[in-house]
Amino acid sequence: MNTALLESKFGPILQVAYVVPDLDAAIHSWNEQMGVGPFAVARDIAPFTGAKYRGVSCDDMRLNLGFAYMGDIQLELIEQLDERPSIYKEMLDSGNRGLHHYCFGVEDYATAYDHAINNGFEPVVQAGDSSGGMMYCESTQIPGLILEIIPWDDSTKPYFEGTRQFLDGVDQKQLVHEISL
Repeated sequence: MNTALLESKFGPILQVAYVVPDLDAAIHSWNEQMGVGPFAVARDIAPFTGAKYRGVSCDDMRLNLGFAYMGDIQLELIEQLDERPSIYKEMLDSGNRGLHHYCFGVEDYATAYDHAINNGFEPVVQAGDSSGGMMYCESTQIPGLILEIIPWDDSTKPYFEGTRQFLDGVDQKQLVHEISL
């Protein structure tokens, strides 16, 4: 598969994410069936400071998040803890239990944002604007395709690199390692 065009527009895929109804059950399934683990787990957090879901604030939405690595790709498992309308609840309510989104780290956020908007993607969750922030955008052409676009800079690199280093340094026989975000 040639990903050169994709990477030229959005950068490398950093993460694949699944929305799950039960984080701990999902972690065990991924470990048992796919051998993925250990996981760094952050519980009961509100990671969307300043973000809007379809124009409505989602600042106080509560999540449990689990992170592991499959080679160079981060696996994120997302469990929403409340019933607020969200991009995650939307997926679960539709009966979809598959892949939720691909996350891309982009060197030039404004260019990637404009490319997505001008090529059939609609913003669903946004923090910031076209000049900076983060965005989940949904394809208007490929059903279920959601991209998370983040700047690949000093604010995001430590998060991904730090999670990777943390997991490399933990007891590999222990499946779950609690973290704070």
